[in-house]
Amino acid sequence: MVACKLTLLGGFALESGDGGELTLPTRKDRLLLAYLALSAGTPHTRDRLAGLLWGDRAEAQARDSLRQALAGIRQAFRRAALDPVRADRETVAFVMDGIEVDAVEFARLATETHAFDRAVALYRGNLLDGIDGVTTEFEEWLRPERERFGDLAVRVLEQLALASTPNRVSDEAIRLGRCLLARDRLREPVYRALMGLHARQGERAEALKLYVACRDALKQDLGVAPDGKTEELYRDILTGPSAPTSASEAEPTPARPSIAVLPFGNLSGDADLGHLCDGITEDIITELSRFRELFVIARHSSFTFKGKAVTVQQVGRELGVEYVLEGSVRRAGTRVRIIAQLVDARAGAHIWAERLDREIGDLFVMQDEVTQHIVATIAHRVGKTEQARAARKRPEAMRAHDYVLRAWAIIAEETSEANQQSRALYEKALALEPTNMLALTGLAWTYVIDWESRWSNPADAALEHAYKLARQALSLDSTDYQTHLLFGYVQKRRKQFADALVHFEHVVAMNSNDADGVAHMGSLLVALGRFSEALDWFQKAVRLNPLHPAWYLYGIGEAHYGARQYEQAISPLRAAVNRFPTYITPRRHLAAAYAQMGRLDEARAEVAAIRKLDPSVCLAMYRERICYEKFADRDHYLDGLRKAGLPE
Repeated sequence: MVACKLTLLGGFALESGDGGELTLPTRKDRLLLAYLALSAGTPHTRDRLAGLLWGDRAEAQARDSLRQALAGIRQAFRRAALDPVRADRETVAFVMDGIEVDAVEFARLATETHAFDRAVALYRGNLLDGIDGVTTEFEEWLRPERERFGDLAVRVLEQLALASTPNRVSDEAIRLGRCLLARDRLREPVYRALMGLHARQGERAEALKLYVACRDALKQDLGVAPDGKTEELYRDILTGPSAPTSASEAEPTPARPSIAVLPFGNLSGDADLGHLCDGITEDIITELSRFRELFVIARHSSFTFKGKAVTVQQVGRELGVEYVLEGSVRRAGTRVRIIAQLVDARAGAHIWAERLDREIGDLFVMQDEVTQHIVATIAHRVGKTEQARAARKRPEAMRAHDYVLRAWAIIAEETSEANQQSRALYEKALALEPTNMLALTGLAWTYVIDWESRWSNPADAALEHAYKLARQALSLDSTDYQTHLLFGYVQKRRKQFADALVHFEHVVAMNSNDADGVAHMGSLLVALGRFSEALDWFQKAVRLNPLHPAWYLYGIGEAHYGARQYEQAISPLRAAVNRFPTYITPRRHLAAAYAQMGRLDEARAEVAAIRKLDPSVCLAMYRERICYEKFADRDHYLDGLRKAGLPE
């Protein structure tokens, strides 16, 4: 019987056999457990283990840290009535009895011909995905281990591809292939396996697209062409029965909104500006590709239109996209003017246009700044346009993505009724497409909002439901930054701050241009008491999304309050309240800030407004629910509310 499950592929999780989470205090505790579990039964010297994770400390201190970590591991397993650590004065070993380790099981199944289907279901991503930069010694161990498991996954995928038939193609195998390419886009055997799997399903267009992606990646990164096996498979697919007769037939209509970025035009004939134009275009394509909700045409296809006089409608038809971004760069003395515009390729209508004037200065710095601004704006504008388009569709014509878009628009109303409506739409989307990640994460967010607003009874059940959905999303796709955002946020609410920080760091590393992800990092730093850093992140979020939601303003006000900058807190908190008068959260901090400044009449007025919106609000409620890692920050907040007149 399995008493515990340890997940190491795609991240880290430790749970009891009944699904309950077993918590380890620190990240290094988790890494030590991972190292021991992957070499179960092998004794390791204490010096080796101490140097692996605490090599930057003095010997006595490192060994003491090791003792504490082993105690933390034993404490976690004690809840499952297990003690897998066998240690004496000099050595430590790990015993697997009653413990299932996904990586160990995957390695075993990957060598058994009839167990490949079971093996592929276990591979959810890189070994200890998202955990890097701990110590040089640990990295030297982790790197080859990741390669070993990655190579095993490729072997399993190749065998499944060879064994597949038109009536038996594993969706899990395709998921595995996509997962492997997300981590290493130069794995040519993975492209071949996926091409074969899609071709056997009759998805010839998708198989041909994979060949193009493989060819472009190899040429761009290595300066080489695909090998003979890949070329032969490509020709077989291209010339087989029912081969597509044109490039447009080879491009399936994507379920997500699709966009092509045309090369920016150099209107000055300046060679340096030519490099800037290409650089901006390539960077925009790369950064937009980080948004999973968008289907972005690759650079190779977009650059075929460079220097050609074509209409947006023509580009839309030839590339099969709904949106086209085009732009130009012109120099005037020491300044550069950049114009960008987003066009609906089907209607020919302009959605957004902007002119950016910059001093030339450092071209690379300017390129990064312009790219960041355009990418964040485009993602936001396309999202709004798609929501409006979905709202006009008839129910019988709606796809899963349309339900998601409608749910996004409705949930922004921030009422209990809107939350229930959006939840129903997410559930409809999942009924049509059970692996739709946007629908799954969206559904989880409805439970988070439910918990925060105390709309359900008991409220804590909503948070735990959100946690289960977040874990499910992360296990399905750990390469999506939005799943890390969701999981990190839920862990923050569950006061698992160290784990939340790991996932939020993953979010901003995977997509630094997503304004919400940046703002959530700011919110977490407020919870950690790092108020100055939090303000920097919120300021970046506001730059990325000038039309930001009210909760950005609340976060800025909360950070100022935590830093004892009460005067600076008033303006953003008041602005958040003005936008949403029924939004209680900023009113609480506004009342506390007024009280700390001695403006008691205004503070009591805010408390009265809060109590009118929810008569049950009291200090005891917030004492348990507010998210601050440090008791001093929590007490500072409660002190402000107490001075404002909020009852116990």
